[in-house]
Amino acid sequence: MIEKKPDYKRRFNNYIRQVSSGKKDSCLMERLAVERHLKDLKRLKGYRFDLDLGVKYCNFFNLLRHFKGEMAGQQFILEHWQVFTVCSLFGWVHNRTGYRRFRYADVVIPRKNGKSTFAAGIALAMMCIDGEMGAEIFSAGTDSDQARVVFETAKELVRNSPLLSKILKTFAHSIVFEKTVSSFKPLSKEISNKDGSNPHCAICDERHAWKTNELFEVLKSGTGARRQSLILTITTAGRDLSLPYFKQTNYLCDLLRGKVKQNNQFALIFTPDEGDDWTSPQVWRKVNPSYGKVLRPEYIRQECDEAIKKGGTTETNFKTKNLNLWVDAPDVWIKDEFVAACNYNTSKEDLEGCTCFAGLDIASHVDFNALALWFPEEQYKPVIMHYWLPKSKIYDPAQKDGVNYSQWHQGGWIHEMQGNVLDVDAMSADIAEIIRRYNCKRLAFDPYKAYHGVIQNLTNDGLSEILAEYSQGIRNMSEPTKKLESMIVGAEIDLRGDPVLRWMLGNVAIYEDANENVKIHKSKSSNKVDGVVALINAIGGWMAFVADEQKDRIYENYTLRTINLGL
Repeated sequence: MIEKKPDYKRRFNNYIRQVSSGKKDSCLMERLAVERHLKDLKRLKGYRFDLDLGVKYCNFFNLLRHFKGEMAGQQFILEHWQVFTVCSLFGWVHNRTGYRRFRYADVVIPRKNGKSTFAAGIALAMMCIDGEMGAEIFSAGTDSDQARVVFETAKELVRNSPLLSKILKTFAHSIVFEKTVSSFKPLSKEISNKDGSNPHCAICDERHAWKTNELFEVLKSGTGARRQSLILTITTAGRDLSLPYFKQTNYLCDLLRGKVKQNNQFALIFTPDEGDDWTSPQVWRKVNPSYGKVLRPEYIRQECDEAIKKGGTTETNFKTKNLNLWVDAPDVWIKDEFVAACNYNTSKEDLEGCTCFAGLDIASHVDFNALALWFPEEQYKPVIMHYWLPKSKIYDPAQKDGVNYSQWHQGGWIHEMQGNVLDVDAMSADIAEIIRRYNCKRLAFDPYKAYHGVIQNLTNDGLSEILAEYSQGIRNMSEPTKKLESMIVGAEIDLRGDPVLRWMLGNVAIYEDANENVKIHKSKSSNKVDGVVALINAIGGWMAFVADEQKDRIYENYTLRTINLGL
């Protein structure tokens, strides 16, 4: 049952009027999108704008209900910017054929403005209203997880709609409309048979993170047999200006400015204007069109305060995700002032026999190898680091890395190994001796190095029970990396004045994927980061250990209840 039927025609006209007159506080790119529409009404030959047709697709959203948060169960009512988008995409048609004008559409908007749900609704509308036989609908992403975001959202919209749940069937990997033999599936670059796709609609999610345009080009070429297909990109800005969508964003801005023409391309971009203060609530409001509605002002305030406090990647994330600004990765991950403040002078002697979690980063035989010991149960959660370098590297007069290794060695921060290469047996013996000084619960290492001589020696030395492979994939490394950042910024960890670790933390460059997972980007880091990787492995090993213990407790409690019930 539909609770209300919004007057979308009025909403569309009000939006056009308020943006074009300046009554609505809008960014330049939003105003240019509206101006383009108004100019096209007067000058564009061969096409006409049918507002009633656009409203027909807007009304489809009346069938949908929210399924998350406080709005769960409520009818989906389009925001004014969404009405403008839908009416533009479906209202502009060719004079002679009646087919739609726009074959490509890009909505570039900050996160938390409901873009995934909106895109899922557009895909379902094209599946149900167009009457296209054998319509293939896809949600596409840089990986399978991202590709499923809009698809899973669409499934929930169908399940929560009294009408759509009757006419559409949902499965694990598809939504099917049997009446027109149509389907909706997730699609990513990982799927091998994507070349055979023939999309009627494709939603390209978070294209700022797509490393190539390969998948987009496959989808584009596949639409050739469709008369009014649509490839819709929904994305925020990114922080890697070398990726292809940064160039596409600049092209879209030129399109809105009138510098280039492409009649079949729609663009709506929300981003601060030149000279805007990124800490200003007025700027937040004009670049977040759902501000005060779907997006809560207090959330933005909290995110901004954290960005101001932490700087580095936190500030960059706020600008890219919450303000939709393209900002290249910062030079520094964590400000040095935060690192320097994490010094509580916990002594090694006080920690002997205490519970710790260890992490290894085993590099080449001629460079840094690092062991991190982290003590999460002790006051200030102290860290003890150990580093091994060949003598020739420590006393190399060239000092190509720009630091004085010999000074750090003399200060007791680096273990010296004789010769030009590391002695694997000697280093393994050192590690085993160090580990036995403490109550080490887990020693995490890169599984790719599982057959390294160090791991084999430690296994033979009786430490196999605490050795644990820890995958270096971004989904595995993300949470411990964020945990380390949080502890350093909050001065909740004792780095014990370690100058080597302080230097390495200053070298870190961070990579972030479309799902906000983060990982150290070794190739883009300015210098050595081995110690930081070892520490992240230690924290990750602790997280895995805690998760395992929780699973064991759940199993034990279940077993006890079963016994008590006599089952």
